[in-house]
Amino acid sequence: MAPTDTLLQVARPQAKFLPKQVVTFFFKRLVNDNNDPTGYFECKACGRSRKQAAGTGYTNLSPISVDTLRFNMEAVTHEVETIIGAEMPNEFGLMLDGWSNGSEYYLAVYARMTAEPSRFWRQSLFFFLFRKKTVKQCLFLVGDNCSVNKKLANLMGIPRVGCASHRLILAVKALLALYEADVCEVQRLMKQLKTLSEGAKLRLVTPLRPVLRQQTRWGSTHAMLRRYFELRGFLSMDDDELAEFLPSPTTRSRPKALLNELSDCESVSLALQGDDVDLLGARDLLDGLIAVKPILKTYIGASANIIHSPAFESGCRKGLAGDAAKLLRDEKTAIGPFLQGVECEPQVVALQKEGFAERILKKSKVKPCVASYPPVSAIPPTSNRVERLFSVARAMIGHERQALSPLAVEMLLFLKVNASYWDVEVVDRCV
Repeated sequence: MAPTDTLLQVARPQAKFLPKQVVTFFFKRLVNDNNDPTGYFECKACGRSRKQAAGTGYTNLSPISVDTLRFNMEAVTHEVETIIGAEMPNEFGLMLDGWSNGSEYYLAVYARMTAEPSRFWRQSLFFFLFRKKTVKQCLFLVGDNCSVNKKLANLMGIPRVGCASHRLILAVKALLALYEADVCEVQRLMKQLKTLSEGAKLRLVTPLRPVLRQQTRWGSTHAMLRRYFELRGFLSMDDDELAEFLPSPTTRSRPKALLNELSDCESVSLALQGDDVDLLGARDLLDGLIAVKPILKTYIGASANIIHSPAFESGCRKGLAGDAAKLLRDEKTAIGPFLQGVECEPQVVALQKEGFAERILKKSKVKPCVASYPPVSAIPPTSNRVERLFSVARAMIGHERQALSPLAVEMLLFLKVNASYWDVEVVDRCV
């Protein structure tokens, strides 16, 4: 049997772009007054001119070995760590999550800067010791609502903000448990529609295909129910082979109600993934969802048992809403490290001609001093940024790069996330 006849023979994917196409994208050919080529090309990114040497094709780079490339990557990584460490303030927060790939386990740690909320950096835990940073300088922790993160926050003695998206997932799982029988009926129908005979009948009337749910993601259940109602108009009750799989008319309203509820949950889930959502906005989204489905309050309520630091989260929300004057004693203590000043109105010197009644009225109009907590806006309500990093890692490793060592994967992701901290000059300085 020829090698190409085996099922294990997999063709290596071809390059999507030719070297000439890559050069055309990044460089612009320079011509003289007569529109003749000069042999020089201008970089569209930095504006520098490069000369195309004879016989080099579309690159002037000399061949490089794997060991040299790895050595240069390590040098650039250490240089970027040094640059980031110089900018890191003395106070920061941590956002972390883990991901397993086969027998390897990765831990991603983001350092959230309280001085500049729009900046994120991914660090390694040993980096804090290397840059003379200690765990005592960490003000808060953001992560999943698991026992490990809770124990870590207790050991560090800092508040932990549970990921709002993770809490929403737990709430939706509890909601789906109430409709498990109805979901199983729709799943059974979708499996039947995937058979050869029923699939052939379905292709004659619609290009839509059945969708199955996955146990690990509730979004697949929402997609399956939505596809069920899209296909229901093309399913015939006269089909004897399909009739026993169709849900009974008395139970058709329950999947529709579940679909509407899951649509609301999906809308909130997508909104929580935005980079501009803070703790106050996340609380408003979850409270709006509780208003239409009170059963979700067990996990996403403001006073849910799963919350590790309720006083800290409620204090941050009041600080973001400008209600610092309404802070309770435990809330003031929890967000005390974020205090940056107290704003008071200037006192007006009373005139001697003012009477007793005028002084009373003026005193009632004076606003009390209000504390200011601007750094709380830097606290993210979710750890979705780490999840997106792991999605990039999963796509990067894929099926063709399983031989990458964990150290190489970490360096590639580190340089990709912190791309704004290195350029051609940094690489030239390290090589």
